[in-house]
Parts: sequence; C-alpha cells; structure tokens
Amino acid sequence: MAGRKVFDFIKLTNQLPAAVRADFGALRSKYEGASAAVSALPSALEPIDWSYYSSRVGDPALVEEFKAKYGAVEVPRPADTSSEGIADMESNFKKEMAEYVASAEGRIAQFEATLAALAAEKPLKDMTVSEYLADKPDLCAKIEADIESRKL
Repeated sequence: MAGRKVFDFIKLTNQLPAAVRADFGALRSKYEGASAAVSALPSALEPIDWSYYSSRVGDPALVEEFKAKYGAVEVPRPADTSSEGIADMESNFKKEMAEYVASAEGRIAQFEATLAALAAEKPLKDMTVSEYLADKPDLCAKIEADIESRKL
C-alpha cells in the first residue's frame, strides 16, 4: 500500500469548528470501517486448484473450458484522470492561502499599530474635545463643515 495517503484525523479535527466535529467523527468511523474491510482482503487472489476440480468433475473438458475462460478474464482498471487536476487545484489553493495569510498578517500589523496608538492616547474621560480633535484633522474638518451647514 505504498503511496497511499494517511489521514491525520486528530489534526483535522482540531482545525474544524465544534459544530461539525460530530459529523466528522461519523465520517472518520465510516472511513476506518471501510479501510479495515479493504485491509482484511488478501492482496492477491488464491490460485484455483484446477486438478482438484478435474478429478471431481465427470467431464475434464468442462474444467478445461472453465480454466481457459477464467484465464481470459481481464478486469480493467480505471485510469486515474483526476489526480493531476486535484494536484493543480491543491497547489493553486496553497498559493491563494499563502497570499491570504500574508495580507491578513499585514492587516493584523495595521490593527496592532492602531491599537497601540489608541492605548498610548490619554483616556477619553481625562481629555477635552479640542485635545481629541488636535490629531484628527479630518474629523475636525468634518465637524466644522457640519456646523457651518447648520448656521442660520
């Protein structure tokens, strides 16, 4: 079974929201049941003892006919047409997520800087309106424009 992917269900479960963990647990149980059933199967078919059947069946030609037909049976294996597309989708998704994480880290840095600036300010209860508006010229201009528009 070389080349088979092994799922780390613990890691996946920890990344899921609590609301879907029960459903994921049910999926895990089904997967483990199916995996155990497949693992219990032999890797190759047991060979048929044709001599045993030739000695037991009255017509050995019938056994030879079955043997020939059995040997001619070929079970076609479906071609893997999806793995390449899935690998492409996975690589694209990883690129998109790397870009998203980088932009999110940039936004986090911005928010942390804003939060640090707010923490460095004097508390609002100890500040006058003019002190508050001193370093916010945009807000000051907006308030003054609003006052001007309401004058009689």
